[in-house]
Amino acid sequence: MKRTGLLAVSALALMAMPIAGDAQAPAPDLIIYNAHIVTVDGKFSIASAAAVQGGRFVRVSSDKAVLALAGPATRQIDLHGQTVLPGFNDSHQHQMTQGAGISTDVNLTNIHSIADIKAAIRERLKEKKPGEWLKGTRGWWEYELAEGHLPDRHDLDEVAPENPVTIPGPHYTIVNTMALKLAGITKDTPDPQGGEIRKDPKTGEPTGQLFDNASRAVTRLLPKQSKADIIKGLLQTIAMNNSNGLTSVHEAGGTQEELDIYRDLLAQGRLNMRVDFAYDIDPALPLDEVKKRLAAIGPPTQHYGDGMIRADQIAETGLDGAELTAFLREEYPDRPGYKGLTKVPQQHFNEFAAAVAESGWRLRPHLVGDAAIDEALTAFEYANAHTSIIGRRWMLDHDFLLLPDMYPRVKKLELFLNSQYMHEAQLGGLILTAWHRPLADKMENYKDWLAAGIKFGGGSDGPISYHAWPIYEIYGEVTRGTMWGGVLGPDQGISRADAIRTVTSWAPISSFEEKVKGAIAPGQYADFVLLSDDILKVPADQIKDVKVRATILGGRTVFGTLQ
Repeated sequence: MKRTGLLAVSALALMAMPIAGDAQAPAPDLIIYNAHIVTVDGKFSIASAAAVQGGRFVRVSSDKAVLALAGPATRQIDLHGQTVLPGFNDSHQHQMTQGAGISTDVNLTNIHSIADIKAAIRERLKEKKPGEWLKGTRGWWEYELAEGHLPDRHDLDEVAPENPVTIPGPHYTIVNTMALKLAGITKDTPDPQGGEIRKDPKTGEPTGQLFDNASRAVTRLLPKQSKADIIKGLLQTIAMNNSNGLTSVHEAGGTQEELDIYRDLLAQGRLNMRVDFAYDIDPALPLDEVKKRLAAIGPPTQHYGDGMIRADQIAETGLDGAELTAFLREEYPDRPGYKGLTKVPQQHFNEFAAAVAESGWRLRPHLVGDAAIDEALTAFEYANAHTSIIGRRWMLDHDFLLLPDMYPRVKKLELFLNSQYMHEAQLGGLILTAWHRPLADKMENYKDWLAAGIKFGGGSDGPISYHAWPIYEIYGEVTRGTMWGGVLGPDQGISRADAIRTVTSWAPISSFEEKVKGAIAPGQYADFVLLSDDILKVPADQIKDVKVRATILGGRTVFGTLQ
């Protein structure tokens, strides 16, 4: 398929689109009317009807004005006052890399105890021969475990002494004794750069808990999934995302083979999600190897289909860990001398960023702690001094501790933030335990960001590790409500309109698609969701209870029923 230029739709193409009322314009394929349409356009206006032709909105107005466009074959749907929003955009997901495993791995979502983990492993072992690897999914949370602590290798040995076992958590992996032996990890194995091998303080033996880069010694041994299993899991994951109202995701990291799978599904008419794809390139590689890989993936931007697949980003290059291993300016309160993990030395990351800038690609590093954000900003400034990145919308992903002294640097480089409230919603309790107040209350200070003129795209970092649930993101951004019961930064809630914008019209800014995604307006893709309630009027604490009744992608229903 042909690669095209940077913007998904050129100004010329937009000007050439059929205009409602033009005698030459074809009749709409679909009209929805008698609806409460929250357009999320520039004025956040409300309409009652919208017409769709060729997968795009061609008229958004009153019932009378839109129904007048109908032809004999136009499908007309009375929505009886129900609320419609633009389709949701997730600015940071791992739809492929996490979703591909749900068809083959042990399902550990909604696990609430170590006993539950053991039971799930024991059941899956019935299908395994001794010596075969067994891998679990993400989606379980240590704060929910009844035992009050993480499992270790002894827990996994108890149920699987003859099979290597690995279960992933948020930025750590827990493995059994057989997996440790296969990976060559002993009490004498030093911590790798950007990783930590947890060891028993009494014996010095590894506990089986491997943080961040320490996990690589095990994950590189895992057998490769078949393409059929990957596709099966991916389609299940896309269907799950559609059920939560998602019509677009940013795939925050992947390989050429994974992009090819998306392209194959598109060619087969089976891709029910728009994908902004980022290529994986390890920033720790030697610079000559980085440049070779940048050259190998070709020039940006790569477009396939009508706004279905787009790629001009280098993936979520990790600079630090997460809740327990984020790189902080100050010591962790309960770990004297420990400031978290830094995965790439500053000067090396400077050169990496400069190479990406020179290649024409864009960068979106993973950074959680304030010191990690400092490192990224320094590298971006270094890159900009060699090749301008102004106006190219380079990104910062996660941004837990983006602090006021960083705001001028972010604005000067015209950076865009991809933030995911689901971290706070699901693991805020862990953050509070690790960082303590007042630092924990500085996490994701959205009200301050917006007051400083810094917009951000909402997302999940899911869909398996965290819930890909845009409705809950809106609720949390407004109320600062969480699933663990506590609150961080209680004064940092934002308006309902702005929270809706983060998962609709703002998220596409990072991919230069705000003119074609994120609003219900002429020229935009006909991506929208039908809701069970008026999200603008329900009490704030009930926003999370609003349900998605139908999800429409390019005028085509991909979840539920439009009625």
